[in-house]
Amino acid sequence: MERLSEIFALPLTNNVALLSLILAIILIIPLFTKRFRIPQVIGLILCGTLIGPHALNVVDNQGAISLFSTIGLLYIMFTAGLELDIHQFNANKQRSILFALLTMLCPIAVIFPIAYFGFDMSALASILTGCMFSTHTLIAYPAVSRYGVSNDASVAVTIGGTIIVDAVVLILLAVLIGLAVGNLTAGFWIGLGISLVLFSIFMFFVVPAVAKWFFSHWHNERIQRYIFIIFMLMISALVAEICELEGIVGAFLAGLMLNRYIPKNSALMHQIEFVGNILFIPIFMVSVGMLVDISVIAQGPATIILALLLSAAALGSKWIAAWFSQKLFKYSRAQRKVMFGLSSARVAATLAIVLVAHRAGILNDTFLNAAILLILITCIAASFVTESAAKSLAIEHADRAQHHDAAVDEQILIPVANPDHAVQLLDFANHIKSPTSTNRSTLFTVVADDAQAELKIKDFRNAASKVIKESDAPDKFRISATIDPSFADAVCRVAREKHANILLLGWPHSSLPDKIFGEKWRALVHQVDRMMIWADVPKAMTTPKRIALFTLQYAENEPGFDEWFDKVIQLASQTALDIHHYGTESTHEAMKSRLEATQKNASLTHHDIETPQAIRDSLHPDDWIIAVSARINTLSHVASCESMPAALARDFADHNKLLIYPYQQIEVNADPEADEFEMV
Repeated sequence: MERLSEIFALPLTNNVALLSLILAIILIIPLFTKRFRIPQVIGLILCGTLIGPHALNVVDNQGAISLFSTIGLLYIMFTAGLELDIHQFNANKQRSILFALLTMLCPIAVIFPIAYFGFDMSALASILTGCMFSTHTLIAYPAVSRYGVSNDASVAVTIGGTIIVDAVVLILLAVLIGLAVGNLTAGFWIGLGISLVLFSIFMFFVVPAVAKWFFSHWHNERIQRYIFIIFMLMISALVAEICELEGIVGAFLAGLMLNRYIPKNSALMHQIEFVGNILFIPIFMVSVGMLVDISVIAQGPATIILALLLSAAALGSKWIAAWFSQKLFKYSRAQRKVMFGLSSARVAATLAIVLVAHRAGILNDTFLNAAILLILITCIAASFVTESAAKSLAIEHADRAQHHDAAVDEQILIPVANPDHAVQLLDFANHIKSPTSTNRSTLFTVVADDAQAELKIKDFRNAASKVIKESDAPDKFRISATIDPSFADAVCRVAREKHANILLLGWPHSSLPDKIFGEKWRALVHQVDRMMIWADVPKAMTTPKRIALFTLQYAENEPGFDEWFDKVIQLASQTALDIHHYGTESTHEAMKSRLEATQKNASLTHHDIETPQAIRDSLHPDDWIIAVSARINTLSHVASCESMPAALARDFADHNKLLIYPYQQIEVNADPEADEFEMV
């Protein structure tokens, strides 16, 4: 009994008992919230309030809970930076600034007169109160991520505005506190300026340089990659706090700086989201509820009235900011609701401001308690609104995809001779695979019809299984093999049987068997009508700094234009790279039209066609080379297409490169001499 009393003494201090309780909450609460159709966040927050130090006192907000909740908040901001579409973010920077101004000034304009005239507060305290309600925490962001709309323009604008508002308000807080205590000396301003400069240097120069070096040398080490990511998250938050900024600012910028090094469909991204969603973020939600002191209800109506009044003003002012933004940016109703929902919840920055102001004697106990109740009210409201809005926005995206995305049932076929050379192809297949497709890609081979055929198939399956297990996403592939005397005929047949949209091929290697086997690829080009991509990825996919895209004249008039260009856009989005197009003006205009039609974001720059040497001189060592070729007897085919594979291998041996043959309705065996082409 004595031992039991020690373990279960309240508040729980035994780490095993504490963690068991928290995991039980994370496990059980979602079952109830799903049953009653309320956001999971609400259940976790209310449960935190119930077991917190101000109610049943089962758990206090200290020790392990405080540590995990801090990581959870940083994780939310970090994930927001990672998932942000860089092209979308860059395209909406001005809108983010405007939204930040609106979402900061509207609460100040609404709350300042209430505090100043209604509660007879000083001008300084009234401004601080307005600033306190200008900030917001992306507590509802997991709903946006869960519904797959984190790349929407409204989300990018809101996240950008969040960081701007929180950073400005926290700096303004330091200034106002300095003014209140008479500490606004020259030394204060110099110190603040130095801190901001050092923080900027670290985030915008040191973090990208370290990330580039790490992923260039250790991109195949799964465990080390994840540890590195978490380390960069925490060190960035620490540097932010050393520079007298909130850790959430450093966490978000760390995600933004690492964005291009962690493709959206990669296993590393899935690992980051998985760990955060099952542990750190739920514990943070529970800890938010622990902040609420429900005993203030018994202290009289003044605190409750103030909390309700401030909550109404806080939510109303954020709605006004979202409404103005919707009208200015011509967004849909669902997008406005997303902006309002994401920007309504107050937790971290608000709590920091109110605690600092309370310690400085600027805000009294009534405002402190009212602010804590406001945190609960705004978190609940924001969760309901964002859950509903994200669902509506996802429906809008789905309707759009039905009109523009023909890859819902996309099938990728990866023919290989030697599975040992397929590792890079498997990882690349995940990057170009349509996010709407649930089909597994097929790793495939053809064996000759002889006495050893069955043994060869068995050996291939064993070797392929090993390679797939070593890939980033082993559950996204399957293995297939067939017996046929003709490799090209077998691939044509299997492509039709499996309804393959894309054939992904590896550049032949230097060994003699691969060269002999590789000669058959050229026959495939002229016998298979599906889109074919030859890939050579000697460097990490995050190493290149931009995409150099080469197209032929009339490329936009080929039947497969939309299909291959969508893949280039997806690759650019996954790796946050700009596209530099070398081709005709008419092809470039068709690309711009396709971008507008699909409402996808990519930075697309056109370069006039010059001499081959001039083009080579304009390229960078880290460019990702993509060349779009054409089959014989097609509109854009020219004689140089036949030497294009050899030229690419010769001139860009160390580059990541793709050679694309678009979909084209062709006659089988249209070129009887296709088998005679020599392969590189």
